[in-house]
Amino acid sequence: PKLCNHCANPPCVQVCPVGATFTTGDGVVLVDQDYCIGCRYCIQACPYGARFLDPRTHTADKCTFCYHRVVRGLLPACVEVCPTGARVFGDLRQRSSPLARFTRLTKVQVLKPHLNTEPKVYYANLDGEVC
Repeated sequence: PKLCNHCANPPCVQVCPVGATFTTGDGVVLVDQDYCIGCRYCIQACPYGARFLDPRTHTADKCTFCYHRVVRGLLPACVEVCPTGARVFGDLRQRSSPLARFTRLTKVQVLKPHLNTEPKVYYANLDGEVC
């Protein structure tokens, strides 16, 4: 699956008729599998193609930033195991976080900025082709 952008203004949350898709207090967009009715509205609403219907549960699913790890102070698994260090994770509000340092030193962009979803995933040195 594609990486969820964990938008500050997520269209997927707005369209969920039962509130199964929600944003946590710390800004991570999640799906409560117990409430999801599998209507697929959130899948259609995601402009990044990051959502899918789990064939086993028939509920919406997506990247969670490994929220179960992050709340315990660990890195998302994809960041931890990346052999080249291409993925950086952190809190932009903490100037000393790896992500805050990276964004200060590198030109970063978000995907589809014109949609005003305010994605929280940043890409270094985009050439405009994937936008």
